[in-house]
Amino acid sequence: MEKVERKQRDREIIAEPEKKLHIIGKFLLKSELLVRDTDSHDSVQLLSVSKDAKKILVQGKAPEQFKLNSHVVLYKLLARYLELECEVIDERPNNQYVMEVESVSIASRERQFMRIKPPDGTVWITNLRTSKTTIDANLFNIPTSVKVNFADYERILKPKFDILKIDVFRSIGDKFDLVKKTGKILYIPNTQKPESYTTSDPNGYIDYEHELGDEEDVRRKIIEYANQKIKSELIVPVIYINHDEQAIPIGYVLVQNRNKEIDITEVMEIKTLTFEMVDRIRESNTILVKERFPVLDLSTGGLRVKINHPDLNDDLPRRVGFTFDIFFKMQAPLTAYGVVRSVARDAENNMYVGISLEGNSARPGEKKRYLDNVNRLMADFGAKVNPS
Repeated sequence: MEKVERKQRDREIIAEPEKKLHIIGKFLLKSELLVRDTDSHDSVQLLSVSKDAKKILVQGKAPEQFKLNSHVVLYKLLARYLELECEVIDERPNNQYVMEVESVSIASRERQFMRIKPPDGTVWITNLRTSKTTIDANLFNIPTSVKVNFADYERILKPKFDILKIDVFRSIGDKFDLVKKTGKILYIPNTQKPESYTTSDPNGYIDYEHELGDEEDVRRKIIEYANQKIKSELIVPVIYINHDEQAIPIGYVLVQNRNKEIDITEVMEIKTLTFEMVDRIRESNTILVKERFPVLDLSTGGLRVKINHPDLNDDLPRRVGFTFDIFFKMQAPLTAYGVVRSVARDAENNMYVGISLEGNSARPGEKKRYLDNVNRLMADFGAKVNPS
């Protein structure tokens, strides 16, 4: 089992052979251990342990439960979570296996969330949405669809203004760097009036007078605009919200008029069009997978799912997170955003993805519905509560 943890658990690695032997012999011997990242929480019974605590003998539940040289993680929840990372080194009659113990660890604290295994076929996720191409804040990857989109809207808007340009951010000057850094609009209704360099809405607009420095700096800027024959200027950022819920300023709309002011109605129109542009970019840069993937266990804070899909197998482990719908049987779906916390992969290339639920759904009450469903399952199937 190939395992990648995004966020390492707070745990103590037991190094001394005597301590390993004590923990295994006192707490795990003759008891049932669960096998991590299996569809149905497979388990084994620990029959014996060597005196140096380097090997254990376990009783499996079925023929060929483990392959030789495979790596498995056995765990048990006592007062705290206890875990053995092992390699299968020998197979014996009656479904018994000898395993080499590679590490023994115990959680530093109790788990924040308890997980339960829902009955088969009662909880699943679908409509997974991830990005085809990663668009990051450094703008190393700009899909062709972004440039095509910008060109389309530039053709639509250009006849309405003396100068109009829609482009991705580059190192092109202080005004554009300021818009990119702040994510705010730079709007100067009349470049020849000092009062146009301030704003009554500092949350959405740049206070350009403050950024320039003092009255003398504003006066120099007025002269600069006069020499350029620019009467009114507007720079609106195009802010892309990716599937990791990160706001990334990927470009801008620059508008300049030589003889008349750009009014606030036009500012709102262009701002609205940037939202439309982003929606189109997201749609063209989105992978939508409609297959169902079973939820193996879940808690109030997250869930673990089994995924095997050609569009996701290589891409998903590289993602911070993704958006998806959660279905509880006989109920309407819940839309959620999940952060990928761990990814394990078995010999059949099935992925076992641990997901922490973050953010809020666009529909009010989604979080409460999710918690109500989890709590109901915990009440109905409390005996099946297990750690992930």
